[in-house]
Amino acid sequence: MKLRKADEMEKDHNLKSARNAFIFYTAALFIWGLIHLIQTGNTGVPITILLVGSAIFWFSRSFLYRKTQ
Repeated sequence: MKLRKADEMEKDHNLKSARNAFIFYTAALFIWGLIHLIQTGNTGVPITILLVGSAIFWFSRSFLYRKTQ
């Protein structure tokens, strides 16, 4: 089985889908963390996952930006 390279339209669709998924997961974890904070008084796992995921996103974006400069 041979893999083919994605064309520009497919790359654009993948980029937009990844952006939408990132926004959804960020919003879902934020809402879950907020509800958890109100109910228990501590931030717990959802906020930790949200912060670590956001940090990975921004550090990798910064690294790739500097790499292309």
